[in-house]
Amino acid sequence: MKNVETVIDHLLSQPTYAVLRRQRCFTLIKKALPQRLQRGILFIYVKNGTLFFALKHPAFKMEFDYKLSLIKNLLSTLPPLKEACGTHEIRRVKAFVSKFAPEPKESSDSVPFYKERSAGEFKIECKNGKIRERFESLKETIKCSRR
Repeated sequence: MKNVETVIDHLLSQPTYAVLRRQRCFTLIKKALPQRLQRGILFIYVKNGTLFFALKHPAFKMEFDYKLSLIKNLLSTLPPLKEACGTHEIRRVKAFVSKFAPEPKESSDSVPFYKERSAGEFKIECKNGKIRERFESLKETIKCSRR
């Protein structure tokens, strides 16, 4: 009986799924990097034997350049990366800051507005004067908000 991993590996070995195989390789490379570098990566691609990392900010590029030897070491020594990325001949590793960084989403903390369902018509059977005044002002507020 085949398990799921075997079936997925078999499917990924098909030529029609080369894009998925490449994406799996890039995902493994990204997971092998330190957490701080992972957050700075927008996307990864291979072109002419060069592995390119598109980064979000110039500070990430400086850190990436500083840890370039670590990244090259990871590519050459980790068996899962060798296995998944064996079809790509990666000879060089480069990084650049992408000008197409996604805009940060603005959080809209809007207060929801609900339509008043009450008509403001109710009996006030209260003997206390202060409480009766409160109910009267509440009744007027409801009637004003209905308009």
